[in-house]
Amino acid sequence: MNALYKKILAISFPALMLLPACTKNFESINTDKNKSSESTGVPEYNFTRALLEYTGNSDYSYDTWRVNIIYCAMMMQQLSNVSWYAGDKYVQNDAWSNALFDKAYTDQVKYITDVIRLTKNDEYYSNQYNMARIARVMIFQRLTDVYGDIPYSEAGAGYSNQNYAPKYDAQQSIYTDMVNELDEAAKALSASKAVPGQGDLIYNKGGSATADVVVSNWKKLAYSLMLRIGMRLTKVDLATAQQVTEKAYAGGVISANSENAYILHDAAGGRTTVNRNSNILSGEWNAIANAGEASLSTTFIDFLRTNNDPRLAYIGTVPATGSTAAADQLGMPNGYDTNGEGSATDISKAPNYPGDLKKYSVLNKNVFLKLNGPTFLITYAQVELLLAEAAKRGWNVGADAATHYVNGVSAAMGQLAQYDASAAISSTAIQAYLAAHPYNDADGYNQINTQYWAASLLDWYEVWANWRRSGYPALTPVNYVGNATGGQIPRRMLYPASEAASNATNYQEAIARQGSNSLMTKVWWDK
Repeated sequence: MNALYKKILAISFPALMLLPACTKNFESINTDKNKSSESTGVPEYNFTRALLEYTGNSDYSYDTWRVNIIYCAMMMQQLSNVSWYAGDKYVQNDAWSNALFDKAYTDQVKYITDVIRLTKNDEYYSNQYNMARIARVMIFQRLTDVYGDIPYSEAGAGYSNQNYAPKYDAQQSIYTDMVNELDEAAKALSASKAVPGQGDLIYNKGGSATADVVVSNWKKLAYSLMLRIGMRLTKVDLATAQQVTEKAYAGGVISANSENAYILHDAAGGRTTVNRNSNILSGEWNAIANAGEASLSTTFIDFLRTNNDPRLAYIGTVPATGSTAAADQLGMPNGYDTNGEGSATDISKAPNYPGDLKKYSVLNKNVFLKLNGPTFLITYAQVELLLAEAAKRGWNVGADAATHYVNGVSAAMGQLAQYDASAAISSTAIQAYLAAHPYNDADGYNQINTQYWAASLLDWYEVWANWRRSGYPALTPVNYVGNATGGQIPRRMLYPASEAASNATNYQEAIARQGSNSLMTKVWWDK
């Protein structure tokens, strides 16, 4: 990629020319044919930028830190905090809950919209165009899942169309369009046409993959995203959920860990290239080094330990001792603080308080928090667990629920090796776990979605979305003094106040349609 950047920079400096002061061809003569512009640019660069921004690689990583970690990870009780992380106690912080909206539209949406506009009518860029359409769906599904009704059909057109006040589309219409986009884009991909080079950070990381492999994987990514969309509808429109889910399965979904959609980061490029979860939790900001700021939750640790889950030995470490032994891991309960012994919520009052915050487990940074580690976008484990639920519902997805469940749990455990080879769990250990915890159809929805919760560690946006849809795992909310939700886990994040000022008419229409701009207003598919 460095060579490509050097090339584009080299052609960006116009040649110095002496021109006549007046001529009838003034505009033509004064147009620098050597200068880089939209028409001479390389769409692949914006494609790369959009993908990186989706993983949080914008300066200060506001969306990753504030929404993914401060809110979602804490609310979903995989992490716990005794200080200022609002999600642990359902405290309202407008700027933090706005962060994904603020960053996604200025970065992710802008760049992917530019790629689509510049490649739409260029046959050479046909695959780039359709891959960008798939990536756009990935970006917008996260946005609409977090906020509900959002600018969609008119979004990203501030530069090209000077539309600075885009309408808010209803989530139902967004979901309908996303399904159509994925299907059309997947069908239009062709191995006989050019594919992006190393700018495709998902399936052509080294720039040397063959076109047939790249195209095949992008098609599977498209239909796996469609599967996620279909299953998201089970609370609100079961018939459409089944139709979309079966369509996705028939199209061909991710079928092995080797096909997982992930971006592998570069530790050398600073905030623009490093793994942002890692940079926040163990790198530049190093939250896990600050005792009690980002500990593993009791809920998560107890689930793993109670079930003798082999992942526990790789997920947690105890800062006070450095131990990674499963028996030594201790989760911190959510909903506590360090306000002193006079406070009923002081952590010292918590059951099993170990006497030192550093005795609570944190994420094992040597496995999960490497600056050059992967950010997973959608995985084989997630796909198989969604198919397991679809099969339980009696839908046509190729195998029964038990088979998909076994595949999903096995894939989730096997996936740890993609974080680090030292975390490879043996097939013997995986089979022993499955033998001790066989699929039980009577408890199927709980089993499947609780495993989905465990399998989606670090992608807390997705953990939260699937929990809102499925209701599993059955988390016990905290009721901290001063919380904004009446002691209930939030259902959405907040629109920025700036939208009420700069896009007032469209903003108010969305509020009237969806409900008040509050943490407890449910999005369409959650109702």
